[in-house]
Amino acid sequence: MVNKRKKWGVLLVACVMMLSLLSACGGNNGNNSGSTPPANSGTGENGGNQGEGDGESAKPVKFSYVRPVWGPATYTKGGAYEKELFQRANAEIDVQIIPVTEYDQKIMTIISSGSMPDVLWANGPTDSKFKDMQEQGAFLRINEYLDKYPAVKEAVPQSLWDMLTDENGNIYFIPNVGNPITPIFLYYRQDWFEQLNIPEPTTLAELEAALETIKQSNLGVIPLTGQDTFWGLGALSTSFGFGHFAWNPASDDPNKEDPQKIVPWYMNEEAIDYHFWLKDLVKQGLLDKEFLIAKNWDHAKQKFTTGQAAVLGINWGYGPEIYSTLAQTDPNAKIGIMSPLAGENGIMGGVRPLGAFDRGMYISAKYGDPDGFFRFLEWTLTEGSDFRKYGIEGKMYTMVDGKKKALTEDEKENDYKTGQLEPLRFIAPMSEALNWDDVAQGYDDPAAFELARAKFEEYNRVQYPDYRNPTIFSETEIESGAQLYNDYLQQVVDGAVINDNITKQDWLDALDAYLKAGGQKIIDEVNAGQQNKKKPQY
Repeated sequence: MVNKRKKWGVLLVACVMMLSLLSACGGNNGNNSGSTPPANSGTGENGGNQGEGDGESAKPVKFSYVRPVWGPATYTKGGAYEKELFQRANAEIDVQIIPVTEYDQKIMTIISSGSMPDVLWANGPTDSKFKDMQEQGAFLRINEYLDKYPAVKEAVPQSLWDMLTDENGNIYFIPNVGNPITPIFLYYRQDWFEQLNIPEPTTLAELEAALETIKQSNLGVIPLTGQDTFWGLGALSTSFGFGHFAWNPASDDPNKEDPQKIVPWYMNEEAIDYHFWLKDLVKQGLLDKEFLIAKNWDHAKQKFTTGQAAVLGINWGYGPEIYSTLAQTDPNAKIGIMSPLAGENGIMGGVRPLGAFDRGMYISAKYGDPDGFFRFLEWTLTEGSDFRKYGIEGKMYTMVDGKKKALTEDEKENDYKTGQLEPLRFIAPMSEALNWDDVAQGYDDPAAFELARAKFEEYNRVQYPDYRNPTIFSETEIESGAQLYNDYLQQVVDGAVINDNITKQDWLDALDAYLKAGGQKIIDEVNAGQQNKKKPQY
């Protein structure tokens, strides 16, 4: 029987053959590094993207570009920002955007149609489909260009380039790097805690006691709310000693730093205990009854910022908004941020690091001017870095005390709002992934920023990362992994907290059925393929 991966390879060969008969589609069509472009970069003195040969200096680089957008899909071609970028970079870019929620499906449709863009965003070789496409020759091998354009190479940590290098030493993918450390904070109403003589909790047991006191008080508020089990209450999951949505050491493995075997998170006893602990909080009236039920992504944040909840679990990046919005609702409110909480047996909570990149770029093997594209990308990271980060003075930022301060969306003209900028973004260096000066600008109160920074560092002391190398694949997982999870586990895992009829035994029974149906084979194949199982360090 031909598996799905092999079927995809056959389809791709046909696609590549068709592409060979076509010209490339549209081919004609975070700190400021402040670094000086290297002599061999081909970057012109006036900031333009210059050609290397005689007569090339005035010739703009042209490429078609398909990418997802996380902001509003309101981009229109020919805007003022686009024109300014094209003039400064000596480039002409034919942009097509797709909302991120639709991107993965639609980009495959575009590729299958034979209309391969010159540059496209994708998941990279961590997705088996794109790894197959690399192997079939659909994308440009970029090793020589990384050697030639050092700012592009230096934007990405060498350890990440190493991970993206295939067994033949080839690299095809430019990752969109980001800060992998994204703590989930527990914000709380410090003024209410002081009013009720509740000390800041340091353990899960103390948190439960605090929530019970709030429930019994006359405040009439929700003791605890959060967006979901990961982005809302992810800090609490680490206090159980596992990484959510990650492969972890088996629960009975004594060596968590260099385990013999890794397993998906839903197999860990700690993960099961965490979900049923949350169920108990709901039953006791300590956790928001809309937890995992409300469809509005902002519901938990809104409850906290309007004085309806005492404790909020949420991504730390929402801090500035939480402070400013609550200040408008209740100018006398005081906000605290809990430190990581200790669980049973002294297990210390911390942070679940995410991947070091979120998607990235491939270049079509049929694109006719890869040097031009890399000259452009090099420009964005050298002479064009200031423009990439801040844009145009008076339109996108103002100078305050000698520093550039970004304008808010409301302060910008339409041509300079996120919808016009995001589609023309490429990559930023890892050095800009977490810039404390930029973070500080978001806070009106310097003391609130200093508290957030201190708590960030506390959470980062203990990490619960994903032990699995995302470029290691299981053939069984590719062929039937998603179906197996949906058939045997999804209903139990998703319903454990909110469905009174689901018990721990139901979870264990579902897990047993999943393993017998093929789940165990997936785990065995991953462990056989991944020889290095040491705990990743971020």
